[in-house]
Amino acid sequence: MVKLALLIGTSQYGPGFNQLPAATKDVEAMQRVLQHPDMGDFDQVQPLIDPDPQEMGTAIENLFGGGSRDDLLLLFFSGHGVKDESGNLYLATRVTRKNDRGGLIRSTAIAARFVQEIMRDSRAKRQVVILDCCFSGAFGDGLLAKDDSSVDVRRQLGGEGRVVLTSSTSTQYSFEQQGSNLSIYTRYLVEGIETGAADLDEDDVISVDELHEYANMKVQKASPAMKPEIYTVKEGYKIIIAKVPIGDPKLKYRKEVERYVHGGKISPVGRRILNARRDSLGLLPEEAATIEAEVLKPYREYKKKLQEYEQALVEAIQHEYPLSDYTRAELKDLQQVLSLRDEDIAPIEMRVTAHLESAIAFQNSPPTQPARVELNERLEGSTNELVSEGGVDYTLLRDLLAAGEWQKADRETETVMIKASGREEDGWLSEEDLEEFPCEDLRIIDQLWVKYSNGHFGFSVQKRIWESIEGTNKDEDVEVWKKFGDKVGWRVNDSWVGYRNLTFSLDAPEGHLPEWVFVSGFVGGGFFGSGLFSRVESCEE
Repeated sequence: MVKLALLIGTSQYGPGFNQLPAATKDVEAMQRVLQHPDMGDFDQVQPLIDPDPQEMGTAIENLFGGGSRDDLLLLFFSGHGVKDESGNLYLATRVTRKNDRGGLIRSTAIAARFVQEIMRDSRAKRQVVILDCCFSGAFGDGLLAKDDSSVDVRRQLGGEGRVVLTSSTSTQYSFEQQGSNLSIYTRYLVEGIETGAADLDEDDVISVDELHEYANMKVQKASPAMKPEIYTVKEGYKIIIAKVPIGDPKLKYRKEVERYVHGGKISPVGRRILNARRDSLGLLPEEAATIEAEVLKPYREYKKKLQEYEQALVEAIQHEYPLSDYTRAELKDLQQVLSLRDEDIAPIEMRVTAHLESAIAFQNSPPTQPARVELNERLEGSTNELVSEGGVDYTLLRDLLAAGEWQKADRETETVMIKASGREEDGWLSEEDLEEFPCEDLRIIDQLWVKYSNGHFGFSVQKRIWESIEGTNKDEDVEVWKKFGDKVGWRVNDSWVGYRNLTFSLDAPEGHLPEWVFVSGFVGGGFFGSGLFSRVESCEE
């Protein structure tokens, strides 16, 4: 009984293909964890870098052609996955080429069908294939189990069968992770084994299905459009691929951090708990900080991608508006490269467009100074009380609301909230700004909206509607956000209406305004506006 692995990385390509320097590093990282005696403990790990078709095919055939029934055989490939004109998957080699029509020259690559046939003819009953390449999910097409009525499961190797892990679906591209030495999928496979974090059931061993679940969870946080998949025959998903050091304090702390991270942040209470656990496990502060940074890394990468897309959109609009079909196609390509879903970028586009349309409306119809209302119409009867301790003057907002200038009041709400948060240079609010917004300023803004709309508009009104929706205990639930949009009139017939189509009158649904802060706050599927509702509640105490 032996454990054998063949690790193939193709980083160098000819014309028509991008170079993939991470492929070589993927192989090195996988080799490190698989051959480590306290992790994978494989008997033999063979790296194969930048092979031609003959070298790759021969190595694959040698892996699955030898050995005995009880062996565990693992094939790993990092590189380009290519489809032919019939949709069949091929693993690219360093000599893979395309013809004049852009189609694959199939003799220059290794067909997935060839690998499947070799696997079916193998005597080994425990086979694992890991593909970190584009369209890798297509490998699962046509997977069949070889008929064999005998069963001899070795406990230390887990279930018997065949399993394929893929970094993407049959229709998806798989991209290198910007700023990382490893491809994003491989990075989390290695992390799961190396740290032991993939031992999800805490039985001190890592099965293939646990490794897949761990990597999939991490990839989805950093690149939500990527959808790693798993294909199994018999009990292939239960094959044990690595072991975990028993009683490792760093692993115990990592699992505690995973537990107390929510939405990419550690709460003040969670911080106190983690500090206590760190001390009880005997970890140094710098060791704990390193573990926390690793756990939080997917969230930070996701936010960085959102920021990159937003910057590209702003630059495109500055260059031309309305956007041409060509520019929209380019933005769609960027979205794909960043592995972002439509629901990730929709709030960004809504926010940027709202700012643009607001500016255009302001240029076309500059606000006039409304007539001053009588003293008894002023909040608390004093103009001076419309200036907060932070020096923000709410007189104009009051006058706009009193005159029924709802859209201009919405724009003024944007202005005063940015000023109250000290973000004039940035011109926008972050999630943290909303959660720490000055209570006095928040009360003034809300009371003005509630007063002059006769209780129809205001943050407190919106908070009540938000709390009435079932499931609002999960602030980042996109479906809850959609339900809220339906109730306040920001969505009609399952579509967001856009800022220009809002109803700036008392005929609008209850809670329809103010709106800008929620457009600013809802980013990438996370309803940051709920943080403002929490702030409203805390300021009421």
